[in-house]
Amino acid sequence: MDRPADDRRWLAVLNPAAGGGRAARAWPALATALAAASVAVEAVVTKGPGHASELVSRAGERGVRRFLAVGGDGTLNEVVNGLACGGERTAIAAAPVGTGNDWARGLGLPRQPTALAAMLRAERRRAHDLGRVSCELAGMRRDTVFINVAGAGYDADVLGRLPSVGPRSLRYVWAVASGIARYRPPRYRLECADLSVDERLLVAFAAIGRFAGGGLRLAPEADPGDGLLELVAIRALAPLAALVRVPKLYRGTLAGDPAAITARGPEVRISTDRPAGVEADGQLLGTTPVTFSLQPGAIDAIVP
Repeated sequence: MDRPADDRRWLAVLNPAAGGGRAARAWPALATALAAASVAVEAVVTKGPGHASELVSRAGERGVRRFLAVGGDGTLNEVVNGLACGGERTAIAAAPVGTGNDWARGLGLPRQPTALAAMLRAERRRAHDLGRVSCELAGMRRDTVFINVAGAGYDADVLGRLPSVGPRSLRYVWAVASGIARYRPPRYRLECADLSVDERLLVAFAAIGRFAGGGLRLAPEADPGDGLLELVAIRALAPLAALVRVPKLYRGTLAGDPAAITARGPEVRISTDRPAGVEADGQLLGTTPVTFSLQPGAIDAIVP
């Protein structure tokens, strides 16, 4: 029997492959903690790429409006891409047991099972924007949703070369360093609010959240509910000049560097003189031209 739309049950979407199997290992302790906190949960397990979106869409059709992503940023991205926003407010939470966990890091979400259970029990909500990406894939336009950070350029190249083992932050730095000498930055035509750029760029990010790449403090001033994207772009640089700026990304001090271009606006439009890769929440999507836009306050994030 279908449950009513005001049912307080959570749908826990477990990606057993997230974090190299960490999510599957973490679930029993989390399930125990949720039961002890009297948090009603229905658990479903994903079977492959795209399955989380299907599970969330089906649950939404029967009135579920609370979703817990048990995995990393990729799992969370699939969850929000399964949402049909509108009507009753939809709540999103995450058990950060994947590899990157950048969205959870930006909101200060706990990892410890009892703390996560207490957070869901309290259900403190914060209005949160959703981003939308419109880009090219095999000659067709592709539209998708993101919740944290999207980008065009070298970041997509890096994601395509990430090693499959090791801590996400170390794998990301290795991929950045190993490919920078051969990468040929395209010329960008970029618009965001009153900013217009026409020059060669290494990468351009549109951020809702603060972190990316497994701990890069990409947009330290980002407010995920202010209705604005944080544009962070890096000019084309010699390989060594680019690498010496990586520590600034981890410290959150890149703003003000002559190589950085920053702005805020509800939309970022990018075209390039040759196709550049596009990613969102660590998922490769297609190529430029691309538009990043916002759905202000589209969901509620559950926060401590």
